[in-house]
Amino acid sequence: MSLPTAVATCFKKYAIFSGTASRSEYWWFSLFTFVVSLILFATRVTALSSLWSLAVLVPGLAVAVRRLHDTGHSAWWLLTGLIPFWLLIMLCFPTKVMSNRYAMAGAPAWTPSVTESSATSSTALCPSCGKLRLPGQNYCMGCGAKFADE
Repeated sequence: MSLPTAVATCFKKYAIFSGTASRSEYWWFSLFTFVVSLILFATRVTALSSLWSLAVLVPGLAVAVRRLHDTGHSAWWLLTGLIPFWLLIMLCFPTKVMSNRYAMAGAPAWTPSVTESSATSSTALCPSCGKLRLPGQNYCMGCGAKFADE
């Protein structure tokens, strides 16, 4: 996810605390708000700096909650912000793909593309180059030979 996309997404989901946010979405938005805050602080315009802080407070909390949900943790972990290093580590966790109770219902769940039940006796080797033929594969990925239907 790029910086403009992450910032636009966070402002579109201004006060949405459900769902998930990827690592890139969270960190790009955090970088953007930090840089703008730094620029406003350097200009010493206190009123504008205060307005900016208030404007990004809710989306910052919302994206942090969604990021924690993406790692499979409750939003209550934000209270560990009193121990900043622990919260920083939690926000860096990778996405929890399997059995994430915070992922949106109806969102496509991750499933393996080849399972034991799909690997049947029709799975064979390519007669030309010897590469493994996967279920549903019509052409060899190694040499491009067409497989005969069995």
